[in-house]
Amino acid sequence: MTDYEAASLFADYLNTANMVFSNYMAVLVAMISASYFLAHRMGRWVAALFLVIYTIVALQAGMGVFFAFTDFSSLGYWIHQTRQVDPGDLVWLGPVGESGAGMRNMPLMVAFMVVGSYLGSIAFFFVVRANRIHADDANDKGGSG
Repeated sequence: MTDYEAASLFADYLNTANMVFSNYMAVLVAMISASYFLAHRMGRWVAALFLVIYTIVALQAGMGVFFAFTDFSSLGYWIHQTRQVDPGDLVWLGPVGESGAGMRNMPLMVAFMVVGSYLGSIAFFFVVRANRIHADDANDKGGSG
């Protein structure tokens, strides 16, 4: 693979991974918004169905993020390995450097980020649901007395 092909493929993988990550973030923001505005209005079965559907969509999007960044990481590590002897014209590209721009650790960091954001969004759903339900109960008792 020529230097141009390696750099072009690296940029394409990065763009693809960022696009897939943007899709995951859109799912996450939709969940947080829906949680804030609707969680306290849902019955238990509707809330359970909502969380199951969200989990399926988040799992699909999260795995897409993980796989895209794993491929990106593998390509970066391959570039790092193959360009150590003769960097050619790619000395400006991050993975060619001495540390390899941390490409080997990227899948672990992305997995932590995806799982953490999923768990955080689920926790947000339950916190908002509990706080809004208790606030509604307190308002109902205070207003009807």
